[in-house]
Order: sequence, then structure tokens, then C-alpha cells
Amino acid sequence: MNTSLYLFPLPVLDEPPPAQQVEAVLRQCGFLGDSLGEGRYRVGGNFFGHITFAGCLPHLKLEPAEEGDVDFTHLRLREESRPRLRVAPQRGRPRCQGCGAAVPGWKERLPQWQEDATSRWRCAECGSEMRVAELDWRQYGVAARLLVEVRQVWPGEALPGDALLRQLESGTGRSWSYAWAESFWALPLIEWVV
Repeated sequence: MNTSLYLFPLPVLDEPPPAQQVEAVLRQCGFLGDSLGEGRYRVGGNFFGHITFAGCLPHLKLEPAEEGDVDFTHLRLREESRPRLRVAPQRGRPRCQGCGAAVPGWKERLPQWQEDATSRWRCAECGSEMRVAELDWRQYGVAARLLVEVRQVWPGEALPGDALLRQLESGTGRSWSYAWAESFWALPLIEWVV
């Protein structure tokens, strides 16, 4: 299974900033490189200045091995009118945003939540009600209306720098966060933009 690092604006279910605006910010700071078509991009010249990798020497493949190859580190911009939830394999354990209580039975509900992250959930501990996308996935799950996907990054392997998140906030007027999760590339192509 392929995993990715995702950057996304907050709140996750609000109308996102225009994808073209996000693309412009990412190009200006050197994070986003040349287009590969279909909403895919090479990493930019300052990519490594904005991402910190764990370990002493990560091995990243930055070019496709052949036409149609997607198993290399590259970027995608994705907009969704109905966010789909993805979680990191063996990592996602959601909690209530209100009280921090664990969400019982979440694994059984995951297939439904993956299709519609706007489903509502009510906490038995504190009574808070929220949408699945708004649960605390502790950075191992994501459902948002706009995503910047950094493909071929394992959970915990890379972190976006504070400067990158600040530039996205300054350029879009929205706070940004990040999470690791299963790659969307394995899913049917839906509403890829830019």
C-alpha cells in the first residue's frame, strides 16, 4: 500500500481556497515543480527546504521509472466536493475533539466513513457531535475539500516545515495542517484539478 503526506486548509469542510491560488503559493516558494500532467507535479527546487525527513539519508525516487509510473515522490493537488476519508495503515485511532475519548467501533465504520467523511458521529462520553472529518485523527487520517498530496511518503517519515505552512496561510488566508494517510492514487480518479 502506498502512503502520502497531505497538507490541507482548516477547517477541513469549509469552502477551500481556489486550487490555482494554492498552486501559485507552492510555485512561488519553490515547493512545486514542473507539471507532469493530470494534476501531478515534480517536486520543486526548494522542496527539501520545506520538508524535513526523519533518518539520516532517505532514499527518494524523484522521477518516474517509465511512462505512467506513479511510484515516485511527486505532488498532486486534489479538490473534492464530498471529502473521502483516508487513514494511515495500522495508525488511525480517532478521538473526540471535545473530550479526547477514543471512538469505539471506528474500524467497523471505516468503509462507510471512507466514502462520506461528512457523516455525523456523537460522543457517548461528552455528547459532542461532529462530522467524521472533524474527529481528531492525530495526524494519521485526513478528509478535506482541498489536499496537497506528497506522494510516496511513509507515516512519520517527513514533516512540512513551519515556513511552508506559514506561506500557505499567508497566501490563502487560511490555517493549514498536515497528516499521513493511504494514497489517493490507488482510488479512482475523482476531480483532480489544476
